[in-house]
Amino acid sequence: MIQEFEATTDQYDQVNEKLGGEVPDGLIAHAGAESGNGKMKVVDIWESKEKWESFLNGRLGAAVVEVVGPPPEGAQPPPFEVLEAREVMTA
Repeated sequence: MIQEFEATTDQYDQVNEKLGGEVPDGLIAHAGAESGNGKMKVVDIWESKEKWESFLNGRLGAAVVEVVGPPPEGAQPPPFEVLEAREVMTA
């Protein structure tokens, strides 16, 4: 899963703090980076798209709303790209 969205590094850190240290069910790997112009980019490896969406619509969504507030009426969520990994290697 690859997603780019408007956020400061402080907001990103605050959301992660709200999530605590517990690894979400189905998450294999996560990396977040500042991509410039007030945006962050996240690259995750999940066991399935369904587990990612469950986290997004549950704990992550709630933490984001706590930090940045609810989205403006009619606003679309940031798009994300889901690719099926052919191989995943870890150390």
